[in-house]
Amino acid sequence: MYGIANKTGKPNRAEALEILRHGFNHGIDSIDTAPGYGESENLIGEFIEEQKKKGLKLPSIITKISALKLKYGPTFEYVYDYMKESIKKSIHTMRVNHIDVCLLHSSNDMASYEGKAVSCLLKLKEQGYVKETGVSVYKPEEALKAISLDCFDAIQVPINLLDHRLINSGIINELYRNNIKVYARSVFLQGLIFLEPDNLPLYLQDAKEIFKMLKELSNYTGLNPQELAMLFVRDVAGVEKIVVGCETLDQLKDNLKIINLPELNTHTVEQIRFLFKDIPEKIINPKKWNQTEYYVL
Repeated sequence: MYGIANKTGKPNRAEALEILRHGFNHGIDSIDTAPGYGESENLIGEFIEEQKKKGLKLPSIITKISALKLKYGPTFEYVYDYMKESIKKSIHTMRVNHIDVCLLHSSNDMASYEGKAVSCLLKLKEQGYVKETGVSVYKPEEALKAISLDCFDAIQVPINLLDHRLINSGIINELYRNNIKVYARSVFLQGLIFLEPDNLPLYLQDAKEIFKMLKELSNYTGLNPQELAMLFVRDVAGVEKIVVGCETLDQLKDNLKIINLPELNTHTVEQIRFLFKDIPEKIINPKKWNQTEYYVL
């Protein structure tokens, strides 16, 4: 399975290309990637070249500019040149004319270097290197920061069965009102959703009772956790796209089947909203995982 529950490892080149082909042939129209995702952009470039040779439609590309770690107090020109080179490299690697959506990979860069990173990203948009701009965030306050800047077209945010922060706070509605497209990620919470209560890692034992409730809900509804997770997020008002990773073609096929299932009934949605309200951040934010030291006495 995906992420923390993965037992198959990373797909090889042939498998990855087959996943891309199957997804695009069955309704997926966008690919999310980043320079930091290993050979991802190179493989996407091969796939796009195949599509071009066949005269077929090309996918929409969402990529990112890695967290900026420049020398202290860089000039606007220095930041711009750095970001421009990152974008140009992605464009060249993926064999496209421009990037459809470019996100700041680190939410910190909304404020870094006195706002130069945001200004440079907007300049790259003006010059046609990217069509739309945005940011990837982890926390509601970061989403509010993105809204306050009043310049982004898209935002990538965590939403899943256990993480309702943007829904409960009304921020997702605020994003919609500000014409910011919402791309929901962490739908399976990096694969944690797939684990049985007794198989949780030591550093997530505090989540055991939560996962027992999820298992009971799954048994009651007749829907497995993967189905519950995907359908819950799919039907959140304001979500434009769902970002889902997979390691195998079978996983992709499963997700494609699920995305076309009927809506969850109102009672099931209410149960999810009630049972998994206000889950601690140490469980819903992967950045907080494994930060506690455990000792055997």
